[in-house]
Amino acid sequence: MSLRIVIPSHKRHDRVFAKYLVNDPIICVAKSQADLYKEYNPDCEIVTHPDDIIGLIPKRNWMAKHFRDLFMLDDDVDACKRLYSEKGETARIRDHNEITAIIENLYDIACLLDVHVFGFTSRISPVMYDETEYLSLDKMITGCSYGVRYNKNVWWNEELKLKEDFWISCYMKYTERRVLTDLRYNFEQKNTFVNAGGLSAIRNQDEEQRSILLIRKYFGEAIRLKGQGNNGKDKTKSLVQYNISASFPY
Repeated sequence: MSLRIVIPSHKRHDRVFAKYLVNDPIICVAKSQADLYKEYNPDCEIVTHPDDIIGLIPKRNWMAKHFRDLFMLDDDVDACKRLYSEKGETARIRDHNEITAIIENLYDIACLLDVHVFGFTSRISPVMYDETEYLSLDKMITGCSYGVRYNKNVWWNEELKLKEDFWISCYMKYTERRVLTDLRYNFEQKNTFVNAGGLSAIRNQDEEQRSILLIRKYFGEAIRLKGQGNNGKDKTKSLVQYNISASFPY
């Protein structure tokens, strides 16, 4: 099955930055927004989902079932960077043919290894790159740029509203024991937390906290809260300061 590169979008018809990075992107939007997206993005294929699919997580579930094998780029992604660049080289990759090939090559590796979730690193600097480890089967993917090969385990919990990338990484580690991450490249978002549309209407501390606690409810002690000591006691004063990491015994 061939890979489709799909940009999920919501109320950003005039700001789909990711379409400039790759060849033949598909923009996936609610049916009621289709006309605006077609007007502002005439060179892109627009695929619509029913208007009762509300929120990014239900949208991802719908897209995975609809497209089967797809790579998802958030609409506010505006750069792909190479972390292993030599001195004097430009880290940012500007050729959309090269970026498309990078995505398709990772998909080919995922097919060979029979991995169903694959993506790129959240590391942002070349100093964080380890040349002895450029592919991983035990790290997490980053939410703005990852792909799936659909099967029964490709499922996002719709109780969540945020941190769906963390959920799918944990769920795949639990069910299939592996997630494929390419540590050589990073996809960068533009003004993630101030860009209107997308998840901006629901992204707040209360919702972050609720999502963190819900993930911990499902995966237990494998989910570590930032600021939590080895004895399990919290060093921080409130959940506002929490972030999370995962440590599975496999």
